[in-house]
Amino acid sequence: MTRESAVGLWNALSIVERAESPKLAKVLEPFSRPVANCYECGVEVPTLPSKRAQTKDIAVAALFLKRTLNDLRATWNLLLQGYTSQAGSVAAAAFENALIVTCIAGNSDRADMLIKSKSGESPWSVADLCKIHIRQVQGEAEKSGKAFSEREFGLAWRELYAQYVWLCKIKHPTMPSALHDAFSVSLDGNEYIIMAAPDTRPEDMPNKAMILVATINRILAAIRRFAWACNMDIGNARVVSWQKRLDSVIPDIYEAMKPLWGKPLPISVGNTKLAREYRELRQTPHEK
Repeated sequence: MTRESAVGLWNALSIVERAESPKLAKVLEPFSRPVANCYECGVEVPTLPSKRAQTKDIAVAALFLKRTLNDLRATWNLLLQGYTSQAGSVAAAAFENALIVTCIAGNSDRADMLIKSKSGESPWSVADLCKIHIRQVQGEAEKSGKAFSEREFGLAWRELYAQYVWLCKIKHPTMPSALHDAFSVSLDGNEYIIMAAPDTRPEDMPNKAMILVATINRILAAIRRFAWACNMDIGNARVVSWQKRLDSVIPDIYEAMKPLWGKPLPISVGNTKLAREYRELRQTPHEK
């Protein structure tokens, strides 16, 4: 390549990516074990001993569970290559696919709704899926004797949906995302170069981490719901070992995130309608 021509830059980019990927792997290393355990638990869950025969809801949910595992792998690979925003786009798909699993597993009526959808698309919005999931959480809380008010429900589903909105802020053509991405290639920090390249900036690490956290949390919930719907034999040694690995993911993610707490994200959802609704609901009096 010369100053007047970009000829040869495409092939040179592969060299740059190969050189930067080991550096990014080292930075992301604290996340590698929980990501691997999440993936492997997702692969293993359909093979575990269970007390329920495969039904329509399980068969449909399995399709989307597989998609979430593809999404997880693609997200991880893109982060290792330094393409954070592109990883966020795939992560948004993982978020939706995982919510479909939690929505359908254990519910044949919803499986029928998706199968019979004329367009073949989900009959639920992502906000609807978030509400369905939080209703499931609410039901589980009530069974254990813990109060879960409608106000808490309203806050919880909005907290969940906000994660998807944040991923969409990365995925969609927004000014904050475009501006942040632009300076991944800069000579002096004041001007950017119009070209693709891995983003290895330290200030981008919170973005990478939050993409992983949002993705893994949703996929974990999908795996747990799938296992519940299959009525796993919890006394079986394989299931016990699997459960132990699954339960290790959240603590490991928490440890990986510790150095990043408090560091600003370059993209925020604080000025969205959803955020305003959330703040207003938090300010309403608690139910007695």
